[in-house]
Amino acid sequence: MPGRCMASSFASLRADLPAPGRRLPATCTPPASLGSGRPRAVALRISRSAPVNRQGGVAMTRSPLDMSLTSRATPRARHDLTVLSRSPRSSDARRIASAIIGAVLILPVAAAAQQSSGIAGSVTDDTGGLLPGVTVEVASPALIEGSRTVFTDGQGNYNAINLIPGEYSVTFTLPGFSTVIREGVVLTAGFTANIDAEMAVGGIEETITVTGASPLVDIQNTVAQQSLTTEQLETLPTGLKAVASSLISLVPGVTGTADVGGTSGLYRANGQSGALFFHGKSDSEMLFDGMGIADPNGVSIIYMVNTAFSSETVLETSGGNAESKATLVMNLIPEEGGNQFSGMFDARYSNDSLQADNLDQGLMDQGVTFTNEMLKFYNVDATLGGPIAEDRVWFFAASRAARNKNTVPGPFFNTSIGSPTFEYTPDESRKAYRTEWMRSVGGRITWQASERNKIGVFADFQSFFNRGRGEFYSPEAFVHQYNLSPEQLYQTTWTSPVSSRLLLEAGFSNMRGRWPYPSPGDGEFASAPDAVHLRELTTGFRWNARQYYSDHIKKHRYSERGSLSYVTGSHAFKAGFQLEHGISEFQQEIHGDVWYHLRNGLPSRITQHATYADDPRKEHLTPLGIFVQDQWTLPRMTLNLGVRFDRFNGRVPAQSFRATRFVPAREYAEIADAVRFTDINPRIGVAYDLAGSGRTALKFALGRYVETALSGLVTNLNPLVTSVNSVTRTWNDDNLNFVPDCALTNFGQNGECGPISDLNFGLDRPGATIYDDSITQGFGNRNYTWDMSAEVVHELAAGVSLTAGYYRNWAGNWRARDNILVGPEDFDPYCVTAPMHPQLPGGGGYEICGLYDVKPEKFGQNQTVATEAGQFISGAAGVTCGEQRTSSGRAPFAGRNCGTSDFFGVNIDTRFLNGAQLGGGFDTGRTVINTCFTIDSPQALLNCDTRIPFSAHHNFKMFGSYPLPYDISFSGSFRTVAGRPIDADWRVPNDLIAPSLGRNLAACGTRTECTSTAAVPLIAPYTQFLDRRNVLDLRFSKAVDAGGARVTFNLDIYNMFNGNQVLGVNERFGSRWLVPASLQNNEVDSILAGRLIHVGGSLEF
Repeated sequence: MPGRCMASSFASLRADLPAPGRRLPATCTPPASLGSGRPRAVALRISRSAPVNRQGGVAMTRSPLDMSLTSRATPRARHDLTVLSRSPRSSDARRIASAIIGAVLILPVAAAAQQSSGIAGSVTDDTGGLLPGVTVEVASPALIEGSRTVFTDGQGNYNAINLIPGEYSVTFTLPGFSTVIREGVVLTAGFTANIDAEMAVGGIEETITVTGASPLVDIQNTVAQQSLTTEQLETLPTGLKAVASSLISLVPGVTGTADVGGTSGLYRANGQSGALFFHGKSDSEMLFDGMGIADPNGVSIIYMVNTAFSSETVLETSGGNAESKATLVMNLIPEEGGNQFSGMFDARYSNDSLQADNLDQGLMDQGVTFTNEMLKFYNVDATLGGPIAEDRVWFFAASRAARNKNTVPGPFFNTSIGSPTFEYTPDESRKAYRTEWMRSVGGRITWQASERNKIGVFADFQSFFNRGRGEFYSPEAFVHQYNLSPEQLYQTTWTSPVSSRLLLEAGFSNMRGRWPYPSPGDGEFASAPDAVHLRELTTGFRWNARQYYSDHIKKHRYSERGSLSYVTGSHAFKAGFQLEHGISEFQQEIHGDVWYHLRNGLPSRITQHATYADDPRKEHLTPLGIFVQDQWTLPRMTLNLGVRFDRFNGRVPAQSFRATRFVPAREYAEIADAVRFTDINPRIGVAYDLAGSGRTALKFALGRYVETALSGLVTNLNPLVTSVNSVTRTWNDDNLNFVPDCALTNFGQNGECGPISDLNFGLDRPGATIYDDSITQGFGNRNYTWDMSAEVVHELAAGVSLTAGYYRNWAGNWRARDNILVGPEDFDPYCVTAPMHPQLPGGGGYEICGLYDVKPEKFGQNQTVATEAGQFISGAAGVTCGEQRTSSGRAPFAGRNCGTSDFFGVNIDTRFLNGAQLGGGFDTGRTVINTCFTIDSPQALLNCDTRIPFSAHHNFKMFGSYPLPYDISFSGSFRTVAGRPIDADWRVPNDLIAPSLGRNLAACGTRTECTSTAAVPLIAPYTQFLDRRNVLDLRFSKAVDAGGARVTFNLDIYNMFNGNQVLGVNERFGSRWLVPASLQNNEVDSILAGRLIHVGGSLEF
């Protein structure tokens, strides 16, 4: 009988176990349940096994007999399948023939998938006829309800959606046919496994059980994504186990802050928007269980993600469906617990005695005296999950405590805080440092309230403490000293499979954040209560007191989501909404409401501030997304069709501010629709099963996305922001008593003080930027990105898949600023000769032209209008937007397609039965940004056609782990990433410009001796780069069984080669040009930290 072997054949095979790879006897044929089509070659593979083992964090279950049947050329069927039995439902028979393949660590893959996992396929009889009405039950310990049931439609297709990552079995039953069970189907987040079945005529009590390697190729979804599991964070050397830093280390194409075992710090490693870059895109959204957790402005991260709460993190990079709000989406999938108690304790520690010094002669020649030192690091996680009531109520709890304290090349602590003569005295025995710590404790309850109602409740309570650092700040002056406390995240979700076809989902999230900047600081970072912030004008160095502080910064974000899914075998229709409301409140205080500016240590200038210490500045943001999508399965092809409606409303509430030292009380009326956008964003995708075998998929996706971080635009329209909130005045300290001997409340010249720079101090600013409705209101006016991906995903061999893709995106609806009081005709040209320097192109000495200075009669005339750039782009020479000017003088697609990125990537994903893993790939591309149009100064045409070359984007990353004998495992990751571009900003003095210009710079006015300068770029953008960064991280682990628990000891080595690549440099041309320096407000360290060792371990039960 097909699918059955003679008993004597099995007996002879079991008696001859030392002969792996024996051919199946001629009396055996494969079972019909392996799939449609007739297999042409069949082999039985036999191997001995050992008891349950766990190596390198990978669970491997070995049974006494492992027999796998390999079938070649079976269309739409999996290829490495294990035949367990074809018999009545006898537990003895199942034990004799079972082959349980161990769960393997799921690697990050570039497979296309939605973030909602599923199992889908088709069911036929043994003649190839389609079978409608088949009951398909998917079951897993990951499901609190135990199983889900769907039915095949009239085309024999089925689709089980909204499944939790885990291992599943699929059971096919139909009266008159033998029952077919497929086991060992492993789902990761966003992956749909294709599981087909062929049912033979027989009694329903007869069962054919099949286990095989889980599918590697998703032949339905087109979302390109990378997946990072909790096991990976535990198995690979990932430092802080943070979302952003781990993705940067492991995922090809993802770039961002360089981290060496946690030296980047907790906040940066967590991944605020803009911290990740992928194929020229940085507009990202971070979600927990599908709901946003960034602060309301969508830029900063206030809630510090505790990865112990999640089972998996998914980074959606391209081809998003209509549910996706941004071009880059990070979604953390929460843990739910289970019917068995389990827990984990993990700890990691390091300090400066475990770090190598990477200061070499080359750095010392640049004036560097010490590099980044890790003074103290620890990270402790603990989790516990299990049943409160089996199959009804589960819990999962987690806690985290982390600390990071490290130095950066730069200043020392100041021993002269509050000095009456404004001295800065560095204590060279105490280097400046940044210290952070966080505490997080929370948990989740999952309740199967009824057969069709599942409710989840989550809460996390945390505190985050930061004391900052800065190369141009003394520690007491650095503004980034804040306490994110208390921080809370509350979430509630509801899922209801109303029927086998109808699914309802809803969720609510509340992220509550406070972000106070305490005054006057504490500990070593404290300043004197009445100290004034000081700045040296010749160097920019700041000391003595904080720039500003605040006892009230509130960032609350409320999120709601709801959806309806109607699924047949051939269609998966989904419609839903995502509504958010963000509240942002910000207070600002400054010691004495003044800053003092010195020149060469002597008083020179005073800045007076109109603060709002007692009343907060307010902005409210309300984005709404409504989406409709359908996944339509055709023979060997799946169409993913969707459309999304996006609306954004930014409101400025009514505000009142009490009188302060220098300005009276102020009142501002509400601006109900400061910013209001609506957009329609289509999303389409096609997945094609090339050979019908489920091993090769061709995928194409195209979608339109709109800008999500719009809080800055709303803030710019707040009337408080557009008023005059600070003024300057000269200070001639003739008696050198370092005290302004004048009445600062007298805004005219008096005593040692000159008049203030703007008599509208505290009032509306005349000439404040006007924001045109074209960039704040309307349909289709928001900044957008079209994102396209084309991929080939192929299973090379059992457990090995390859993804090769081409990715393209282009942006539009650019904004521009136009000073309407001047035009291109109001500027005069000039040229300068670049200075000589070995690092400049050709050693310098070349002429730079295309420079312009405003005519003296127009100097100081300014009324800026922020508007859309299309009106200036249309018809401009050299613009590559591909537009034609219409008779009305306006291009119909103005502002489109002036920024384009093209990227190519190849990624590999492996899953080996012995627990070994290997993944990674190569990614490269180029970006073209063309702004060759003139608004005001013709100098805008200088270097207007920016082409970021392929070499600037080359990056290669590999990672893997391998189990060794004696429960020892080895893992590591390697990455090579291009260095940052180098700029040279030359401040050219007037005397070098005047001979070519034919006059002094307009800024000189009528002065006889002019010290004014003009900024000139000496290097074209993206033509010179810092050295590549090559980093190897390693981990060695030893596991020990301890009763019912497993203890693992870890030794991590980060930056194995002790590299010291420069990450950022001073970009002001002069004596310190190219000297290592932190960039972007100290978000980019100046030098890669030296080799660092972590010692740690974990306990699992």
